Amino acid sequence: MIDLQTIVEREQDRIVQVNSVSLHGQTANAITIMDTGAVDSWAKAGEIVITSSRMMPASVAGAERLVRELASKRISCLMVKPYDDAAKSKFPKRLIDLGDKLAFPLFKIKSNSTYIQILNEINGLLLQNRRMNKMADLDLDYLLKSNSATDKDFDFVSGLKGVDLYKLQARVTRIAFAKTPNPSERLKVQFDLINQARAWFTTVEREEKILAFFVVEASNGATVISFFNQAQAEKPPHDRKIYHQFINNVHIPHFSVYEGVSATHPSKKLHRAFIEASFGVKIARTLGWAEHPIFYRDVSLWDLVNRITTNQDSRLYPARMDELMENPEIFETVEAFFEQNESFKDTGEVLFTHPNTIRYRLNLIYEQTGLDYRHTNDKFLIYIALIKKLLSDTND
Repeated sequence: MIDLQTIVEREQDRIVQVNSVSLHGQTANAITIMDTGAVDSWAKAGEIVITSSRMMPASVAGAERLVRELASKRISCLMVKPYDDAAKSKFPKRLIDLGDKLAFPLFKIKSNSTYIQILNEINGLLLQNRRMNKMADLDLDYLLKSNSATDKDFDFVSGLKGVDLYKLQARVTRIAFAKTPNPSERLKVQFDLINQARAWFTTVEREEKILAFFVVEASNGATVISFFNQAQAEKPPHDRKIYHQFINNVHIPHFSVYEGVSATHPSKKLHRAFIEASFGVKIARTLGWAEHPIFYRDVSLWDLVNRITTNQDSRLYPARMDELMENPEIFETVEAFFEQNESFKDTGEVLFTHPNTIRYRLNLIYEQTGLDYRHTNDKFLIYIALIKKLLSDTND
């Protein structure tokens, strides 16, 4: 991913911007040639699109529809080479005004330039940028997995962003595919996910909701690290909005994704944030919550139960409770009861069962374990038994 302003400065002898959209914060991650107007079949977020006036729709209304589609796909910009000096080869004023309205940059390719020249130049810049990103990925991978990071470990990535990241707050988002892509499709699927993540967080950065971000490739998805200062750190529950919007804007054909989001931490604790986000993905898999972010603070109790039951032979409740949770009828009743906020009416509706049947099954737990769902402490222990069961099913 590279700043569009950098590309324009390098290519000023070959391209000229025809509208007045600010290029500040605008980025690009690839370049493609448009040879058909069917945008859905080829457009990818973050791409620079180049074409000729011959390939543009003949009518101004058609050209406007195309620009709207490209902007909605978060295309970086459109570069058009006029095929002659006729008026119909030039950008209509209506199209220029629309580009300004949509904050979508439009460029004219100068007559003395060719597609190949521009493709080669921009691909060269993108290749150099990818090499820098690979070096950054190595440092970030260490920071995510080390619990003893120092300010020196942030020097290279801070230099790339022009800010001391070590002094900022950070949040980690893990995105994982619900199913592992086949080898033949993995490269394309991974590329689409990375580009969509970069395009979305570029928008968030441009809106100054975060100060900087990195997207790191993972074996089955990606990790996004977002950095922000105290002024940008929104308080709950408003701090969730961009992560809900993010997963709603990830569209990978035939693939669903899980999203885990850490709590906010000082940057030096990226390792802790990474663990939290990864645990969120684990819970998303457990619950089958694709396309729905799991925030660590919502499942921190689950993490505590997981660590207690994993690292200690700690008996918080009668062993008989675990045995009862192996009964499918009891298990689905307890799970639905808590999912429906302990409403007998709502639990009965989702299980197509009379509320009195729900009470009967919960009373069976009391009769066989002594845990009474009507008492806060006992209800809490039943909930822990449910968490333990769900986590054990995932581990199996």
